[in-house]
Amino acid sequence: MREEQILIPALNKLKEVTGINAKILNIISQKRETIDAIIEISKGQQSYVLEVEVKNELRTAALSYVLNKRESTEGNIIMISRYIPTPMKDELRSQGISYIESSGNCYIETPGIYIYINDQKSPPLKATEETKLWAPTGMKFLFAVLMDQELLNSSYRNIAYTAGVALGNVGSFIYEMKKEGYVITGARNRKETLLLENKTMLIDKWADMYRAVLRPKQLVGKFRFNKKEDRENWHSHIPSDLGIYWGAETAGAILTNYLTPEVYTVYSNEDRFELMRKLRIVPDQNGEVELLRPFWNEEVVVSNEDTVPALLAYAELISSFDSRNRETAMRIKEKYVK
Repeated sequence: MREEQILIPALNKLKEVTGINAKILNIISQKRETIDAIIEISKGQQSYVLEVEVKNELRTAALSYVLNKRESTEGNIIMISRYIPTPMKDELRSQGISYIESSGNCYIETPGIYIYINDQKSPPLKATEETKLWAPTGMKFLFAVLMDQELLNSSYRNIAYTAGVALGNVGSFIYEMKKEGYVITGARNRKETLLLENKTMLIDKWADMYRAVLRPKQLVGKFRFNKKEDRENWHSHIPSDLGIYWGAETAGAILTNYLTPEVYTVYSNEDRFELMRKLRIVPDQNGEVELLRPFWNEEVVVSNEDTVPALLAYAELISSFDSRNRETAMRIKEKYVK
């Protein structure tokens, strides 16, 4: 979608909801490497010029990018998007970054102008019959492809087995990837080949959608350690044959030796009560231990450590609002995610 198709309706809605005038001073060429547009907003005798970054969706994985943009524009930036999840809006406000959502929800704070609107209905971009790629099953498919992009050129039957999805879904998933610009057709040894395109963008969107769409379905519950020393020795007191994978902050700690976890994330298909006994944890809705079921095919996707695959560890940490987690994610990406 072209930037103007998001920018112009959003500014019109802003005026309708708030009475604020926003004039487009310049729309930057799509070849730009900086911003999308420059606007002037005015209220009464007050006016202010802002540099605009336009996104179809603005999700948590883009936070580091947004913060860098703020630095490069000396803070005179406004994010305009069709949809911004509530946690992202909260974080943008806490960082003092202005935004406008297509629904009219907005936060604008400049010298002489302050406005905050959050009562407009802003339904998220939903998966339709044509966008099953971002539903839970599609997320599993994408993870398998991101783990091994050569999988795209395998048989549909092998793709379905590797990803753990129904054979009948594979063709439509590949079609949607092509439609969204994540797969292109190339040639190798005079044979038509599918190639993964825009991989970094795909990973970051997958990270956000995983947190919102698939991860909640894998969550078994929350627990706490019985004893303080078990929490302190979380990685050493676990039996080696238990069959668990450490995820999120705990995976980050193991893979980088940089992070001290506050939340202890365990993925396992083992019996819940057996896990409670061996991990020495008890149910607690406010506990520091979270238990999830793996969604990937454990016979095919393997990890070198006792962690979830590094790609998943990166995704969970980069979509966090915690700066230390995001920094750990980048260390994982640099070392493990290719």
